[in-house]
Amino acid sequence: MANATPPRCPDCDTFMTEGFLLDVTHGGRQALQWVEGPHQKSIWTGTVIKNRPIYDTESYRCEECGLLRTYALRRKK
Repeated sequence: MANATPPRCPDCDTFMTEGFLLDVTHGGRQALQWVEGPHQKSIWTGTVIKNRPIYDTESYRCEECGLLRTYALRRKK
């Protein structure tokens, strides 16, 4: 979606504003990431992500109705 026209809200048909969802971790703050597959709990790390594709995300918010749309576009590892 980068460098493209922002998406339009499917409910209001207005342009959406780009932003991001914040992930607060023990080491600080980062943008939210998307992991492929169902969630699996881990006693040690909280979540199992070994050998799963991880994507950076882009999010957009409708200024009219507040709808959020998040896209997982760039594979991180």
